[in-house]
Amino acid sequence: MMAPRMRVAPLALLALLAACSRGDPAAKHRLFAREEDRGASQRFDPSHPEAALRLDADEVARRLGSFEWAAAVEWSVARPDGTQLRVTEQHRLRQASSGEFEVRADVDPGLGPSAVQGKQVVYVDRMTYARSVPAPFRQRPTDRGRDARRFREDSFGLARSVAELVGPGLRLEPSGRDAVLGREALRYRVSLGPERPGATPEPPPGFQAGDRDTAVRRGFLEGRVPTAASGEFLLDAQTGAPLRVRLEATFQAPAEGAQGPAVTVAVSAQVKALGGEVKVVAAPAGALPDERKPAGPSTALEAAGLKKRGEERPSAEPADEGEQ
Repeated sequence: MMAPRMRVAPLALLALLAACSRGDPAAKHRLFAREEDRGASQRFDPSHPEAALRLDADEVARRLGSFEWAAAVEWSVARPDGTQLRVTEQHRLRQASSGEFEVRADVDPGLGPSAVQGKQVVYVDRMTYARSVPAPFRQRPTDRGRDARRFREDSFGLARSVAELVGPGLRLEPSGRDAVLGREALRYRVSLGPERPGATPEPPPGFQAGDRDTAVRRGFLEGRVPTAASGEFLLDAQTGAPLRVRLEATFQAPAEGAQGPAVTVAVSAQVKALGGEVKVVAAPAGALPDERKPAGPSTALEAAGLKKRGEERPSAEPADEGEQ
C-alpha cells in the first residue's frame, strides 16, 4: 500500500548515494486532558540520555501530552572530484495525546521546484488518510494506522536514524540546563568518541535487489565510517522526552579503488507547541474514497445498474494520487 513510497526520509540519502555512483469542546477536553499521574510512572535516568532517542511519538505524547513538532534535514555529499550534491527535507507532526496524528514530509532533491516531493498522512478515528502533495486525500481503511505510524516514525525518528548511523561512538555529555516552552530541560552536548569496548553496531537492513544503485546503498550502510559528530539535545527534565535536537554527523563512504565521497547529514528538530496550543487533528475535508479498481467498463456497468458496486474487489491496493 503506502509503505514503499512513504518512507521519505531515508530515500534522500539513498538518492544521493545513487547519484554518487551515477472544534468539538468534548473532543478538545479528551484531547488535551492530562492524566494526573502522567510522567509519574516514567522513569528518566539523566545519566542515560540516549534512551530519549528510542521514544516514539506515542510515548512522547504520553509523557508530555499533545504536541506539535517540526524538523529540517540536510543531506550533502562531497565527491573527491570537488562536486557536491544536496538534498533538504522538511517535516511537521501534530500528535494528539489520544492517538490521532497528522504528519507531512517534503523532500527537495535540489533539481528545481518541480522536483520537490511531498507526502501527507492523517490518522483519526481509526482511519488513515494519505496523499501525495498536491493531490487530494484518499481514505485507506485497510491500513488501520500501520503504515501511517511507520511513516510518522520515519519523520519523528530522524535523530534516532542518524544516531544509529554514527553508532557506538556517539557521546552525549551533560552541559547545563535550559527551558523550552516553559518546561525545564537538561542540555547534552553531542560529540564523537571511540567506540565503547564490546559495542556492536546494529546490522544494516536487508536488501533484496542486486542492482548497482542497491549495491551503493548497501555498501554505505555496511562500510560507512563516522568521522565527526556535533550538536546538542535538550531533554525534558521530568520525563526525558526530547524537546529540541540538533545533530550533525559526517561519514566517509566506501569506494572501490579510490576514496569515497564524504556524506554529511544535519538534523534540527524541536517541539513547537504543547497541550492546549496544539490544534485538534481532524479528518481532511473532501477526502476521496479508497478506489481499488480503475474507472472504466466496470464503472459504466455499475452506473447503468447492470452490475452491483463492489462485486469485484481486487486484493491489491491502488497507488496514492500522483504516484502513477
